[in-house]
Amino acid sequence: MANENFELPVTYNGKEELFPARLVQFGYTYRIEVEVNLATISFERDEEKNWRVLIDPEKLDSKIDANLVNAIIEVLDEL
Repeated sequence: MANENFELPVTYNGKEELFPARLVQFGYTYRIEVEVNLATISFERDEEKNWRVLIDPEKLDSKIDANLVNAIIEVLDEL
């Protein structure tokens, strides 16, 4: 599996938005990076198969809405 770019459709606040995303493989595991408000949010599975959210605070220019992050996780669960 190679790293792949795609658009992630997320319904948030009653409208559907497309967020640029990328599937990144690390050995036997993977991470999904989603660009939101010019910040990259990384999602990876933890040991219990739940999504772990990773955000670099130094690259975060604006506040990310927790409800938006939860909406993205719901879409990732459906994939």
